[in-house]
Amino acid sequence: MKMNMSRRNFLLSVGASALAGVAIGKGIMKPAFAHADQAIGVQLYTVRDAMAEDMATTLERVAAIGYREVEFAGYFDKPLAEIKAMLEHNGLTAPSAHMSPEVFENDFDRALEIADALGHKNLILPWLPPEQRSLDRFREIAHILNVTGEKAKAAGVKVGYHNHEFEFIAEGGVTPFDVLMADTDADLVNFELDLFWLATAKKAPLPLMEKLKGRVPCVHVKDMDGQGNMVSVGDGEIDFKSVFEHRKEAGLKHFFVEHDNPKDPFESIKRSFEAFSKVVA
Repeated sequence: MKMNMSRRNFLLSVGASALAGVAIGKGIMKPAFAHADQAIGVQLYTVRDAMAEDMATTLERVAAIGYREVEFAGYFDKPLAEIKAMLEHNGLTAPSAHMSPEVFENDFDRALEIADALGHKNLILPWLPPEQRSLDRFREIAHILNVTGEKAKAAGVKVGYHNHEFEFIAEGGVTPFDVLMADTDADLVNFELDLFWLATAKKAPLPLMEKLKGRVPCVHVKDMDGQGNMVSVGDGEIDFKSVFEHRKEAGLKHFFVEHDNPKDPFESIKRSFEAFSKVVA
């Protein structure tokens, strides 16, 4: 993933130290979807610059679009109690968060403290830099996920791994994703499938969801146009409806809209909310 700042560096810079209706205030109106139990979420990495500048206003704008869930990717040195108050004020929940590999390896107890404070039930390892993408390193990552998964289980939290396209590049006939599936404990470790990066790797999501039955609580809803570019949901060609229709078999509960580097982040998440609302209606 290439953008203004790598996801790894972004998570390190903002995460380590802190390691449809208008929905502002108490009069929150839930979107009137046919699937009333299905909230639409957003990965806050999409609006990361706005989060860094003014988290309170950003969360208000996210809620005003109609989102009910958010997935964090950093806390910007804000006190956790203050963040919790912002979420509650806007009728938002935060069932998931991305944490850097360094946090998983070296400071996972703090990650669990954050999860307890903000209500995270899924802690996701989202990224490995190019120099760490060997099969041996992925075997280490699988072990780390198993160990942290055991700790997380006691706290009522699940750990997971978020894919890009590089996990599907084979080395000697074996892919990193094969390693992660084989070497992680199915009772302790889940997966967050990113639908754009699966499309980039030319991997169909439904067969993977079948293999990972019950282990896919979250997906990233990101669209791709005919040229392979990332676009806002509704401006591309990915079939989100089939994924949504098979959500129960996969154990899928959370759909997080994301665009890694949109020209206008708020216009992108608004467009994506409107388009995905039609899928869940």
